[in-house]
Amino acid sequence: MARAIGRTPPNISKREGVLSMKTACPIFSDSSQSQNKDSMRAKFSHGRQMTSVSARLRDLRMMAMPRLSVRSMAAALDLPLGTYSNYESSRYKKATLPLDLTRRIAAVLARHSVDPAEVMKLAGLAEDETEPEVRNIQDAQPQLQFVTCTMVMPSEEALADMFQSLLALVPVDATRAEAARILAQRLPAGFAAIGPVVPDQGKVPMIAPAEAARSLATDRP
Repeated sequence: MARAIGRTPPNISKREGVLSMKTACPIFSDSSQSQNKDSMRAKFSHGRQMTSVSARLRDLRMMAMPRLSVRSMAAALDLPLGTYSNYESSRYKKATLPLDLTRRIAAVLARHSVDPAEVMKLAGLAEDETEPEVRNIQDAQPQLQFVTCTMVMPSEEALADMFQSLLALVPVDATRAEAARILAQRLPAGFAAIGPVVPDQGKVPMIAPAEAARSLATDRP
């Protein structure tokens, strides 16, 4: 086989009798590599920054206890349903919510066990800026007062009839969670249907709180 003899191809250099291939590759300076790393770190290391304000608002609303629907939230804020739902949709492109609206949302969600400090961050406030806002929201919340009183319950027969009527309202295919919610919603109406109970002081036993607690703990099958 004849071997081509002549000038060396341009991408092959001969040095000290050894052929080496020259491969073209991009060269990055240290500064450009550092900038790329910083950009990637800012983009991916802070997952919260990647979440839109509308998604964060939706997540906070869904943390409410008891739960708040979009319609209930709009009603609590005295806003049209379409106006509020726009803030939770992908159509809302701004990075933050209006400050006044955020204050109102934080006040509503605070009544549903959602931290107002997290809500105020939706307005773009720093941590030191949220503190006075949170204090104002907490001060405006209604103060709870606790009282102890004696309550007379209907008889066992009356309660059994009431629960039979309530259970008839539960669909056969309802889950346990759905059945529990239906009963919880209908329970006040069930008590109202029984009517007021007038205790007979000569027949109704008065159970002290400690005795009632022991009874609940021991009177089980």
